[in-house]
Amino acid sequence: MARKNNNPNPKRSKSQKARILERLQAGEVLTPMDAILGKMGTKLATRVSELILKDGHTEIEKKMVWVKDSEGNPCHVMSYRITEPKLDMAV
Repeated sequence: MARKNNNPNPKRSKSQKARILERLQAGEVLTPMDAILGKMGTKLATRVSELILKDGHTEIEKKMVWVKDSEGNPCHVMSYRITEPKLDMAV
């Protein structure tokens, strides 16, 4: 049985997947820390995989990037984004 989100606060009532997809479609690049700070949860990779595999959002791109951790040390993390479709300029 699917859960029903009945939170009356419209800013918090969207599902994690819906909030993540909305931000990606707005052109944002998301990393795990962006998801935590943006109150989208700690399961960014899981939710993105669900968006791609279950919901068919194959336009989402994954890319490893370097970021600094809380102590300033560089570390590799996965980032997610949706790029604008490239226009074919050949005439």
